[in-house]
Amino acid sequence: MSNIGKTYWSTKLQNIAFRHFNCDDLIEEKLAPVLNTLGYSGIEDVSRWMGQPYDERFAVNQERYLSFERDVMEGIFAQVKNRDFGNAVIDTTGSVIHTGKSLCKKLKGCSLVIYIAASKKIEEKMYRQYLDEPKPVVFADVYNQKTCETKIQALGRCYKKLLDLRSVLYAEYADVIIPREVIEENKSIHEFISLVKNLI
Repeated sequence: MSNIGKTYWSTKLQNIAFRHFNCDDLIEEKLAPVLNTLGYSGIEDVSRWMGQPYDERFAVNQERYLSFERDVMEGIFAQVKNRDFGNAVIDTTGSVIHTGKSLCKKLKGCSLVIYIAASKKIEEKMYRQYLDEPKPVVFADVYNQKTCETKIQALGRCYKKLLDLRSVLYAEYADVIIPREVIEENKSIHEFISLVKNLI
């Protein structure tokens, strides 16, 4: 999920000679022609372009985003299937799980999938961070607004519902599950790798 630490640890792996595929950046590159016409750039502006699930433009933009994400992932698969490619880390988006079973199976087939799992306490922090520092989040069909709710109240309730749904899906494809609390940021990348090896 966004803000769980995927890019933090991927960058640390890059520092020890892993090729880093940052899917957020690659999707943004594909969206650049659209973003440029709006004067947008950067991950926060990708979020602004997509909108929130209560915005009229959201459904269309969400599907467009997922289409670009599928293209990005297929491009990565084409590169890493070469046996001489070397070590790589695929820094997926949190929405990779919504790209379809076929693509998720391909990801599992060509890589070791690590799921960094959030506790309920961390999930609350992630939601606050999502509101403060927006990133594009695919809600699929999870969002709905009850008559007694404001849009923001519905967003908070459905964000938690989305986390619950995704946690099941992430676990389904994961080779290794690491609780977020176990990998606090003071751990070295070598400690992280040792932890992963012990859990395989």
